[in-house]
Amino acid sequence: MSDARPVRILAVDGGGIRGIVPATMLVELQQRLTRPLVECFDIVAGTSTGGLVAAAVCAPDGQGGARYTPEQILEFYERDCTQIFHRSLLWTLTSLGGLRRPKYPAAGIDAFLGARFGDLQLKDALRPLLLVSYDLARRAPWVFSSVLAAEEAGRNFLVRDVCRATTAAPTYFPAATVRSFAGDSRELVDGGVCANDPALAAFVVADRLFPGRPALIVSLGTGNMTAPIDGAAARRWGVGGWAWHLLDLLATGQSAMSEASLKKLVGVTARDGSRYVRLQPDLPHDLGRMDDTSPRNLTGLQRVTRQYCAQQAALLESIAAELE
Repeated sequence: MSDARPVRILAVDGGGIRGIVPATMLVELQQRLTRPLVECFDIVAGTSTGGLVAAAVCAPDGQGGARYTPEQILEFYERDCTQIFHRSLLWTLTSLGGLRRPKYPAAGIDAFLGARFGDLQLKDALRPLLLVSYDLARRAPWVFSSVLAAEEAGRNFLVRDVCRATTAAPTYFPAATVRSFAGDSRELVDGGVCANDPALAAFVVADRLFPGRPALIVSLGTGNMTAPIDGAAARRWGVGGWAWHLLDLLATGQSAMSEASLKKLVGVTARDGSRYVRLQPDLPHDLGRMDDTSPRNLTGLQRVTRQYCAQQAALLESIAAELE
């Protein structure tokens, strides 16, 4: 890497089915690039559904190239989301709609991840890859790193297991048990409980890998929720009432804090040549529930994102120019 060029970081937020938003933005960005997307970044990071996107961006095809294009990643959400968010009537009844046990069984997402990533190992990612999760036993964040995976068997995992861990959203899916190639195991849940926006973590890692280098951070959100929460109703909520709001509040709140922190640390354009770009469309009140796989919601999320990209066309062009 040229000493004069910034470290180029791609960071993708969590947000369930709203992962269709950053997937659509990557399609728009790829259309403005002359080479494959993965070749334009030095570090790729993701949390939850953003971790799935990040892992797919960095998945090798066995011949030195990328296994998936942005268009194919977008198809994950268009075509396979009903497999991931699937539950039988019996599961719905016995789980009391998600109050007694997770809203969805792991079978659907496990089958999807197995089909998409097979036996790929974390250490084989095409670019330094960071995926965020949370370790239940140690009560601490756990960041999967392809750089460390290449150095230690205890940090190397199957990509499908890494994706299962980073997407194990509490109340939605069961916690994930993952086993490293050294044989040790961890109980993990969705990284959205601690770092729904992984850009800040990626920025710290970039400084370790490339000390003193400026950075270009392209941070993709999963849509800014604009629907207000009824404060009068919230005052009456107990565990049942808050259950379906708390994870989303934690995730969106952390993403907003990460954005504010990076704007202060890096600035839109810093004097050392660093640049922080946050792409985050506002979502209408009727869109954006984390597990709404209806055609209406999927179509609406894509429509809003493409309209946003059209409005941000000049910004996308400038990003593409810097990435080339």
